[in-house]
Amino acid sequence: MRKRRKQKDQRRESIGKKKPRLDKIFIRIFLSVFVCAVALGVFGRSRACDQLRQERVDVASQIQMEQEKKLELEERKKYYNSDSYIEQIAKEQLGMIKPNEVLYINRSQ
Repeated sequence: MRKRRKQKDQRRESIGKKKPRLDKIFIRIFLSVFVCAVALGVFGRSRACDQLRQERVDVASQIQMEQEKKLELEERKKYYNSDSYIEQIAKEQLGMIKPNEVLYINRSQ
């Protein structure tokens, strides 16, 4: 009789200490892996987004620099097409003079 009681007591103890079933363990492992994968994906997207923002700032600064360069070149173009520049080049490189203008040559140079 004592043996039966011991066996019953052991069964009750084993029922009270239920071991987690194998499928619950697999579900927990799957959820853990899934959460890690999602976290890594979000982190990767965040880094990519930061890189794109930085590239956009860089491109905006390059656009600003190119617009300034364009304005400078337009000013140069206006100067090169002006009469004063044409006269200067004609005098310096071609040795031309205006009518009624006297040309002095310095032979010491």
